[in-house]
Amino acid sequence: MRFGRIAVSLAAVPLLFVAACSSGSSDAASPTDDAASVTVGHRFGETTVEGTPERVVTLSVSDNDAALASGVVPVAMAQSVVKPVMPWTEEAITELGSEIPPLLDFGTEVPVEEVASYEPDLILATGLELTDTVYEQLAAIAPTLARAEAEQADTWAEQSQRVSELFGTREDIDAQIEATESELEAAAERNPELNGATYVVSLLHSADQAGLLTGPDSATSQLLGSLGLVPAPETEKYVEEGKDNQLSPENLRLLEADVLIGYFPDTGLRDTYYAMPVFSSLNVVGGGHHYQPTDEEWRGFRSTSLLSMAWLGQELPDKIAAAIRGEG
Repeated sequence: MRFGRIAVSLAAVPLLFVAACSSGSSDAASPTDDAASVTVGHRFGETTVEGTPERVVTLSVSDNDAALASGVVPVAMAQSVVKPVMPWTEEAITELGSEIPPLLDFGTEVPVEEVASYEPDLILATGLELTDTVYEQLAAIAPTLARAEAEQADTWAEQSQRVSELFGTREDIDAQIEATESELEAAAERNPELNGATYVVSLLHSADQAGLLTGPDSATSQLLGSLGLVPAPETEKYVEEGKDNQLSPENLRLLEADVLIGYFPDTGLRDTYYAMPVFSSLNVVGGGHHYQPTDEEWRGFRSTSLLSMAWLGQELPDKIAAAIRGEG
């Protein structure tokens, strides 16, 4: 099943049918050609654009998706760390009849001069935390939209809605959000074992340490919470008490839950972990409740967007439910 973007004109059609059947650039949002001056607030103040922006630079993977959901292909966009362009992003670009634009490959330092070289009339930076200095540098190039609150990421729905205001596509975006939420609700109803099941999400990045992804405001928590899952209380308490979210082997018991979503960035680490009695003896592991996400799914966990949520909603809920049943 494909879960693509929806046109406003289809909003009256049952949402799950629209989600399953939409395809092609004719089903994508289209920026309003005669948009007037629009102002959107953010953590640094307000951003105003005159008319509809045409040369947009996006500085995070989720910003890429927010623009594309509104029918806008950036003139340059952020490169993903898992693979240069995520599958849902590439699909959206194809549906809009375009090719992948130049990619901005950067870590923590925003390439201000490179951004300026694309002569943008709008910069989207809602998916990362900017310093005051970097924001001022970007805003001197073009109107720049930052996240709504300091040290708190926009939810995937809020992000797409805020961005859509600048393109005059809010009605269409709201329809897309409703369809995505309906798809996730249907997945939860299809898999009742998800409701109330506890989870732990871990980056199993070395034999000496495993990282925890926690916090109610994280993209991962937003996704799993929408399916009815709840974080494992003992693990959340451990982090809330100020403990390091990096677990050494003696603390791997904190990975116990109804389902462990544990990602190995290096496939060789899987054999290493499964050879460790402290890991393999965990009930969640021995009982087949360990779900190992793909590279693309992991990227979706870390940076949810309207497009990635729709893509993840196709198969991920069923996979997690299978792991809860011990079929992992």
